[in-house]
This record gives sequence, C-alpha cells and structure tokens, in this order.
Amino acid sequence: MNMSNEKDPLLPGNTTIQKNEHYNSFPSLNDEDETKVIGGSSVNTYHRRWYILTLFSFLAFTQASSWNTWGPIADTTKAVLKWTDGDIALLTNWGCIMFLLTAVFFSWLLDVKGLRWAILTSATILQIGLITRCIPVGIDNIKWTMNIGHICIGIAGPVLMSAPTLISATWFPPTQRTTSTALTSSAAYLGIAGSFLIGPVIVTDIKTINQTDVNETAFTYTDNGFDISEATRHEHFQEIMKLMYIECAFGAILFLCALIYFPAKPPLPPSVSASTVREDFVKGLKRVIKNPQVWILSLSYSITTGLFNSWNTQFDTIFSNTVNVQQDVTGWIGFFSNIAGTVGGLVVGRCVDFMGGRMKIVLLILTTLSAGFYIWVVCICSKYIIFELWQLYFAIVAGAFLVSSSVPVYFELMVETAYPVGEGTTTMFQAILNNLVALIFLFIPMIPNLGVLWMNWAMFGACFICIPLLIVFKENYQRLKMDLK
Repeated sequence: MNMSNEKDPLLPGNTTIQKNEHYNSFPSLNDEDETKVIGGSSVNTYHRRWYILTLFSFLAFTQASSWNTWGPIADTTKAVLKWTDGDIALLTNWGCIMFLLTAVFFSWLLDVKGLRWAILTSATILQIGLITRCIPVGIDNIKWTMNIGHICIGIAGPVLMSAPTLISATWFPPTQRTTSTALTSSAAYLGIAGSFLIGPVIVTDIKTINQTDVNETAFTYTDNGFDISEATRHEHFQEIMKLMYIECAFGAILFLCALIYFPAKPPLPPSVSASTVREDFVKGLKRVIKNPQVWILSLSYSITTGLFNSWNTQFDTIFSNTVNVQQDVTGWIGFFSNIAGTVGGLVVGRCVDFMGGRMKIVLLILTTLSAGFYIWVVCICSKYIIFELWQLYFAIVAGAFLVSSSVPVYFELMVETAYPVGEGTTTMFQAILNNLVALIFLFIPMIPNLGVLWMNWAMFGACFICIPLLIVFKENYQRLKMDLK
C-alpha cells in the first residue's frame, strides 16, 4: 500500500500527515483518508466510530426503557396483576441495588478486559433479563419472572451508564469527545422518555380496550376500589406481555449486532492520550479515592443527578398530592422532561467541545439556573403562588434540560481530573455515588407521615448545595493539554 507524507502548516512542527493513496482512490466506509503522526504517535479516526456510538446508545436506550417499564403503566399493572406500589417500586429499585453490588466488578472489566468484553457481557445479561420476563408462567406467577428479569436488567446498567467516557476516549478525537459522551449518556434519558410514550400505547388504560369503553359489568366494586373481571384482566395481561415481547425482540437485534461487531478499540488511537497506558486498576482506584478534587466533583454530580433521577420517578405521587395533577398529565411531563434532558445534553456537550475546556463555569451556570427553576416548583406545590399548569410544565422541563445537560460535562471533567486513571474506573466511581444517593432518596418515602413536599425541597437543596462545591473545585485538564499541545 502506497503512503505519502507531507507537512501540514496548521499543525505543530513535529506533525506530519500520512496520506493513504489507496483510500484516496477507493473511499472506505470504515476509515478516514489520512493518518496524523503527532509527537511520534500515529493517530487516526474511523467512520465506524459512529456505528459503535449508535449501537452503544441503543443498548443504553433499551436498558433504561426496560428498567422504567412499569412506572408509566402502574395503574393498569396494579389492577391486572394485583400488585402494590411496593411491588412496582422494588422492580425500579433493582437498578440501584444491582448497580451498587456489581459496579466494582464491571469497573475492573472495562479497564482490564476492554470495551468488547464489557459490552458483550452487559448485552448478554440484559438479553437474559428481557427473555426471562417473557417466560409464560401465567398471570399469577409473573411477579417472580419479572423480578428476576429486572435483577438482570439492573446488572446490565453499570457498563451502559459508565462506558460513555471510555467510548469517547477510545474512538473519538479531542474535539468530539464531549459530544460523543453527550450522545451516549443522553440515550438513557431518551429511553426513559420512550417508556412514557410506548408503554401506555401498548398497555391501555384499565377502562379501555381497543379504544372503546369497557362495560360496567367488567368491574366488581369493593371497599378498596374495584376488581376487574377475569376476562378483562387477561385481556390487559396479553397487552403487558406484548410489551415484554417487543422490548425483548429489540434487545435481541442489538445483542446480535454487538456479537457480530463491537471491537475493543480501533486499529489506531484517535488521540495521543488514547495511546498512553492507564493506571493499573487497583492503583487507579486508590488514586481516585485519595484525590479530594475527585470527591468534590463526584459529590456535586451525585447529589444533583442522583436526586433528579429519583425525583423524576415520583411525579405522579408528588403532583397528585400537592396540586391535583393526574397520571396522564404527569406522564407527559415526564416525557417532555426526558426529551429536554436529551436535547440539553447534546447542545451543551457540543458547545463544550468548541470551548476546549472551561467546563467548571459551564457547570456553575447550569447548576445555579436549575436551582432557580426548582425553587419555582417548590413555590407552585407549596401554594406560595397561584397554581397554573403551564408554570409547572415550564419549571420542570427547564430544570430537566439544565440538570441533564450537566451529565456529559461532569463525566468528561471527571476523566480530566483523574487522568491517567482509566475512564471506566473514574466514571464508575461517580456512578456508584449517584446510585447511592438515588437509593437513599427512594427509601425515605417509606417513613410514615412524611408527606411529599420534602421531595421538591430536596431537589432545590441538591442544586443549591452544589454551587459552593463547584466554586471550590480546582479544574485541571491534564488529558486535553496532552492532546492539544
């Protein structure tokens, strides 16, 4: 294969461009046309990186949407399967529980065995969980298969939540890293938004089947509300199982795609820092734990996003008890909030790439503004101001836009701060604290007579307390300086 070298006046003096004449003559879908040699290191970017990013994002989408299967169809589920709010809450909590139990192992797998082993392991466990939910055990035994399935779905979470920075570092150049992280980390929010939309379409409201009202004879009224007839119960049960089959089929396609092609890394790294050796896993973990700047940044990330992710699941409980907003409305609020979070992550992530650093000031602005919107939610629900639905929509969706926008920035700044510790270790450390905060928040409602107003105050307080944390944080772009010098 013929190669020709020439200097590029826009690059440092020790940089040459190796132009591949073969690819110039026959354009490839896999490779770019030129390889850069910077400081003695050959670097390249490949078109296939977009396939890797897309496949990973769809896996994260599927894991998040299946994790949030039951919240959007909770009313129908409780009547059809005779479950309680506690049963549905446990299915959601398996995500946090299994994350905390398996995070260290998956952190080791990411940094020691690499992306292919970690992604295939995660995709396999996710698919086992989706298949388990489809096992035909009957309407009265489904609770067992659903809990086992959601344990597996929860185990698949650590890699799909923590690998975005490793995907970015392994496949993307410095000017696209935060954008890549934004795309992959936003996929989970898009998955949750999708569950709010897809679930109620397939699993209809308990009083309608095939868009028509069920006859009153379908219900037996009791002191505790109503029991539906066996015929109606089984009709809705088939809808629930249809939702399980659809999610399982989609997951199976993604699993096969990952099995066929998901390499650990490209032939050449996309940057100088990507080619450098990372800290040994154990040494790197110790280095992260001993770094005070890592703790400050991780606490700020975990307190805001950990609380937000849990608060986001309690919309129906909070707003039905404070401003009498019903389930169908809170479902749309949840949908638009997660869409806003997805868009926000992409917009802010791309802006940060253009800025070439200065992530601390971006986080300060996002956090300060979000605190303002959440105090607005507090005032609405506490009746300090006259309730208007548009205000509730605007405050929640704007707050979600701001908080979710900060996620890829936190991820990338954390990696910069902890470098040369591996990306999988640093991001997983953040995610562990995030899930711990979320788990604590979801357990607090079990305290009797606590009410729900405290949840809104907690969301505001989370944003407010992180402002001084970010002010004292000392940013350091070790990895970026290496790539741009």
